[in-house]
Amino acid sequence: MHFNTNYGNQISQMNPVLFGGGGLTGQSPMMVMMAQMLQTMMSMMAMMQGGGALSPCNPGFGNGQNGFGMPRQPGTGGPLGGFLGGGGNVGYGQGGGNVGYGSGNQGYRPGNMGTGSQNRGAGPGPTGPVPGGPSGRVGNVDINRLVSVLPQSQQNSARQHFPFIVQEAQRQGVQNKAQLAYILATATHESGAGKHMEEFASGRAYEGRRSLGNTQPGDGVRFKGRGYVQLTGRRNYTDWSRRLGMDLVGNPRAVENPQVAAKILVGGMMGGTFTGRGLGSYINGQRTDFVGARRTVNGTDRAGSIAQIAQRLMSAL
Repeated sequence: MHFNTNYGNQISQMNPVLFGGGGLTGQSPMMVMMAQMLQTMMSMMAMMQGGGALSPCNPGFGNGQNGFGMPRQPGTGGPLGGFLGGGGNVGYGQGGGNVGYGSGNQGYRPGNMGTGSQNRGAGPGPTGPVPGGPSGRVGNVDINRLVSVLPQSQQNSARQHFPFIVQEAQRQGVQNKAQLAYILATATHESGAGKHMEEFASGRAYEGRRSLGNTQPGDGVRFKGRGYVQLTGRRNYTDWSRRLGMDLVGNPRAVENPQVAAKILVGGMMGGTFTGRGLGSYINGQRTDFVGARRTVNGTDRAGSIAQIAQRLMSAL
């Protein structure tokens, strides 16, 4: 039994093999009834194909790819997509409609509603400043690499003293790579990376300097520059005696101790105790101003050369 269903509401023609080439004429009542039933079915199916809600281009059961047919034979294009066709896809077939079990925009197929890649999850999204600032966070510090960017005359002292400074910076929570670089650069400039823990000058030039708190005779010499940052003046020695809980006024040379000197260097620059300006004002999550950072210690004195040291050290971190 073979039907040829064409779009445009045409009625199927009977296969002459089955019906004798004469249509329904001269057939037995049973055959006529069967033919009428099939003809009615095909009429309904043809109506469905006329552009209505179940047409091939709208929601429906199939695209007519595998219509009615005998077992193991391809169908001829019925709208039910192989519902009876043994050679077609059994069931709803590979429908072109937008609804159902076909290959449209809904249903059980890999499509827009499946579990494929979507714009959700842990993909990269908008982020704020790089943690630790534009230069990044302090990672594992290689002292030998830091030392290698310094002049040969400072390398031995830096190899000896930089570990104290780095350890203290870590203890005080310094995570910005540029901040650490500038702290090390300051120590390199002020004390030759720890090579000169006491100022060369006698200190008499500071005598009577009220801005430094030198109000008593001999204060200039007694409280001359010492340590990694060259702490100077009675006022600063008194302040750090209180902060550290030790008598630096009575024992000024204690500032030359590497561990004490590192506490003063890091704490003073980060906290702004020397000039009232902390390092975070110049080096932070948004900017890195190595030249301006000199104001945390001594105005603009040698600001450019210290900035260059800081840049080299930062490249080695």
